[in-house]
Amino acid sequence: MSDKQLIKRVVSGDRRAAQKLIETTYPAVYRMVLHLTARREAAEDLTQQSFSRAWQALPEFRAESSFLTWMRRIAYREYLHWRRDVPLELPIHDTVPAPGNDDEATERVVLESAIAKLPEDLRVTFLLVVVEEFSVKETAGALDIPEGTVKSRLFTARARLRSILEPNWSIQQNEVNPLLAKENQQ
Repeated sequence: MSDKQLIKRVVSGDRRAAQKLIETTYPAVYRMVLHLTARREAAEDLTQQSFSRAWQALPEFRAESSFLTWMRRIAYREYLHWRRDVPLELPIHDTVPAPGNDDEATERVVLESAIAKLPEDLRVTFLLVVVEEFSVKETAGALDIPEGTVKSRLFTARARLRSILEPNWSIQQNEVNPLLAKENQQ
């Protein structure tokens, strides 16, 4: 069943269709908002607010994109409103541990710290494409920007992350973290 058909059923009062729509999209929207906020409670609240807004606007859904893309766009706008009132408090570490420690947790903390140092537009684009594994098209839809802008931001984010990480880790080109490799660009 297409999104448009499912939404028609939801608008007409079909609770099962509503449940199915929520079950298929809620986890992806929540995960996206969680990555953006880095706070579980905020992600839960923003996801609920996003679905509440979507339900109010559901009769106007035109199916120009998928319902999930539409939901992500709504969730991103809710996140932007939230960000105006709440300062972002991502962990930022000034020192980067030396290489040789195979501890994945340490590597993750270092990468998260580097990502947190990116400007908001680059950080959000990087998180959506690389961490959330959105396509360039999906990211463009969620952020309501052209696909070329997504590609440009992604390229710039990866370059900045490499510049943050490489001097401290003395990473050789062929050992760069796969998340930062140009070849992974979508």
